[in-house]
Amino acid sequence: MMLVRPFLVNDAALSASNIPETDHTAWAVGTTYGLGARVRVVGANVHKVYESLQAGNVGRTPATSPTWWLDVGATNRWKMFDEAINSQSVNPNTIDLTFATTDRIDTVALLNVAGLSVRIIMTDAIDGVVYDKTTTLISDSGVTDWYSYFYEPIARKTDFVALDLPPYYSATVRVIVSDPGYNVAIGALLLGFKKVLGGTQYGAKVGIQDYSVKKRDDFGNYTILERAYNNNASFTFWVVAGNVDYFKAMLASYRATAILYVGTEEYSSSVIYGFYKDFSVTIAYPTESLCTLELEGLT
Repeated sequence: MMLVRPFLVNDAALSASNIPETDHTAWAVGTTYGLGARVRVVGANVHKVYESLQAGNVGRTPATSPTWWLDVGATNRWKMFDEAINSQSVNPNTIDLTFATTDRIDTVALLNVAGLSVRIIMTDAIDGVVYDKTTTLISDSGVTDWYSYFYEPIARKTDFVALDLPPYYSATVRVIVSDPGYNVAIGALLLGFKKVLGGTQYGAKVGIQDYSVKKRDDFGNYTILERAYNNNASFTFWVVAGNVDYFKAMLASYRATAILYVGTEEYSSSVIYGFYKDFSVTIAYPTESLCTLELEGLT
């Protein structure tokens, strides 16, 4: 069981991106906007798209005029950093990003990703390239025999976590997701420094909470409206007695911060990006204690 303490990605950290920030025309104070018109507002650590709520909309600043403008969300380039997994940054063929980190980084996670391969390159100012690895996103999950190898449809991983980067301080990290001839998409991209909490017990639970609406009429017919869902999980893990107070204080500090939890490296379904709903420690033995985490992922 481990968690990944997040590195904040802002304008200074994202030093290069091949995703153009041209979703809509830039908002202009003297332009009149009609009902439903969308504009782009880009400034210092601000990358937003707004939609006009009324006709004859002129001279009203989107960020401070909620009756005139609806905050639609982040621009395409910045959707992967908006603390939501279902909203994706999309670009044809490749997404190529470079980060100038100012902290220690040893983990890169891509969630709700669509692509063929991921390449991660870490460069240190003194030692040069210290990590360069390309990983396929083709999944072998569910392929347990030759029949399924030859006849099951090829599936791709939608979540990818690299936990083996060398923990250099202030390194440059480049992430390239490729799929020639197709659109590449990333729902969330996280960089951080992992902390191993303890050994996860068997009996862990993983699942989803679905927000789709299913209504049945008087004749038994269903009307289905598909909506988003979020991942959830329940883990119990062993903690060395000397770490109990430290872990309790650390988790308390993240009670309102979305971070990445990894139940076990063996199952990608145990990767949860979100918050814990409940956290408790049972001081079971003189040298070890049992910790229980109830996790709820972002949509």
